[in-house]
Amino acid sequence: MAETMEKWDVKVLGGLGAGLLALAAIFLWRDLRLDKEVLLILAATGALVLAFFELPGPWRLAAPVAVLSLSGLGGLWYAAVRHPLLLVGLALMFAASVVALVRAPRHDMLPPDLVRHRLVWYGLTCATIAASWAFYFHFLTLGVAEDHVARRLVLTLGWLVVGVVMVLWGRQRGALFVRDAGFCFVAIAVGKALGYDTVNLDGTLRVAGLAASGLLMLGGALLTSRSTSASTRST
Repeated sequence: MAETMEKWDVKVLGGLGAGLLALAAIFLWRDLRLDKEVLLILAATGALVLAFFELPGPWRLAAPVAVLSLSGLGGLWYAAVRHPLLLVGLALMFAASVVALVRAPRHDMLPPDLVRHRLVWYGLTCATIAASWAFYFHFLTLGVAEDHVARRLVLTLGWLVVGVVMVLWGRQRGALFVRDAGFCFVAIAVGKALGYDTVNLDGTLRVAGLAASGLLMLGGALLTSRSTSASTRST
């Protein structure tokens, strides 16, 4: 009886405390008239804090789910409004994705841990793509560096390299979720090459960009074929 009352006391006091804190946050937001882009910073900070803690039961998925959803939302938000405050939120999301990956278990994974690993890698992929694109675009549009046409290939080739490496590493380790995350990098890099680079580049740069992209993927296919043949002979 005493234990049941104690649990109810904790729930009542904790619920009232959380409600008062939420009310204080609402009034703080209204009184300070903060930009709505600060919401992403606050949410990303919460996701970063969650990533540091090992929560029990299904709550362990809270951090990777938050990273995946908020990274996608933040990337789309920046694409729509290009507000510099969103860069802070995207940087925090990338940091949270790295922390979630470091904190994820690596041995003797049960099915719930496999789901968590899949979400962690997808969250890292989404956060990396969103943050790298936003910072790359803003770095050029702010005038910090001259918008030379050759620089437009850097992001495409960088995504391709990361994607091919992840595909090869995931196949070697038997981690299909890493391979799938790598193919996400490859897909968005190919989409950028076909939908943006071929339109905005011309002459030797367009040829060089497409050739380099093709050679990277052919090299990845060759290495994948060799690793598959080696594993077949060993078995």
